[in-house]
Amino acid sequence: MAKRHSSNDEQQNYTKLDNDYVRNTDKAINRKAQSRKRKMRRIVFFAIVPVVIIAFLLNVLSNQSETLEIKEKKKVEVNQHLTELKEEQEILNLKIKQLEDDEYIAKILRKEYFLTKEGEINFVIPEEEDKDKKDD
Repeated sequence: MAKRHSSNDEQQNYTKLDNDYVRNTDKAINRKAQSRKRKMRRIVFFAIVPVVIIAFLLNVLSNQSETLEIKEKKKVEVNQHLTELKEEQEILNLKIKQLEDDEYIAKILRKEYFLTKEGEINFVIPEEEDKDKKDD
């Protein structure tokens, strides 16, 4: 029943018994060691995976906040540009209304092109800058 194995290691010199009890004990020790290894692997896995997931989510959050900040700045710039364009459009609409008025057109023609009505006489008076140039 019991077999004897002899092991001649330099560090240990002993004879190991080979019976059911020793084999069962060795198997139990091996199972316990493997169970510990598996348990440690699970612990490491379930510790590392959440850390990696959290790091990934923080990275995504950081990128999204940067993108949001850039887009908000661009939105402010676009809103300012829109306000400027609306003001310019109001000015142009006013100019269109003025140009549709015959009296305004007549005023511009008299001022710019010296156009006169029948019986009117135009007198051109030099401006201040023209006088300064003549004095030199």
